[in-house]
Amino acid sequence: MEENRRTGRTDDLIDLDGGFAVFLRIWWKAAMIAIGAGIVALIVTFLLPNLYSAAAIITPSADEGRPSPALGALSSFGIVVASPTKVEDLETLFRSNDLTARVFRKYNLWPVVLRDRYDPGSGALKPSWTDRLIPGSRGPKAPGDWDAMRAAEKSLTVSVNRKAGTVYLAFEAPSAEGAAKIVGYYLEEGKSRLQEEAFDRASRNKKFIEKQIAATSDPVTRERLYALYGQEVEREMLARNREQFGFKLIDSPWVPERKSSPQRAKTALLAAVLAFVVAAVLLGLRSGRRAADPSARP
Repeated sequence: MEENRRTGRTDDLIDLDGGFAVFLRIWWKAAMIAIGAGIVALIVTFLLPNLYSAAAIITPSADEGRPSPALGALSSFGIVVASPTKVEDLETLFRSNDLTARVFRKYNLWPVVLRDRYDPGSGALKPSWTDRLIPGSRGPKAPGDWDAMRAAEKSLTVSVNRKAGTVYLAFEAPSAEGAAKIVGYYLEEGKSRLQEEAFDRASRNKKFIEKQIAATSDPVTRERLYALYGQEVEREMLARNREQFGFKLIDSPWVPERKSSPQRAKTALLAAVLAFVVAAVLLGLRSGRRAADPSARP
């Protein structure tokens, strides 16, 4: 520092005292801006509706996870064989747009999911401010499958714990009871879809085996085909056991007692802190420029 003073080089010195002095002059301005930003953020969050999240945890059924000795025999005859249900399969099922469209069509979830925009009298959705920006879509319209997919994209959460072999399914809605019911609807329709696929597969396999039995005269082959036919009947019977088929419920969807969002206090505090930092930097730079340029002073 003494060498810098002797040579007259002061551009590479860090004037901590000067920076602290600048901060003492502008901190109250930054604090006022931060308080204002926090109040604005708090007001905005109070305009947003409370959202509640209900969740369930499921795992593949143990019976579905056991390999069947008949898989090789069925495949050798060209019969479509169902692989054991895995957590990845359940994740794909509950993320599918087809399941979302099916749930929304069957249970008419619009009064729960978009109750601020849905008109029960006309059965139409009021256009949002983003819809008004699109030409030709300003009037009310009946909700469709694409609306259901967009709503699920925002509200539905599906995650997998591969180590534990479980699937986490959650839905966020303006109603606590509605959120729990919607998760239950997803579970119900997911199991129904797995059953329908199992019944359809067993039916097609049985028809195929019946044709093979009628077309062959070899007694050994016919005996083998009859055994395969019995196994398909057994699979169909197991699929009718709805409680144990496809997946097992570990945690049922409870009605939440507290909202999940918006987190008003946290949002307001974060906005105030960010506003204070940005305002302090900008005001400090402005004050530093004025101190360096005497002509800029009033």
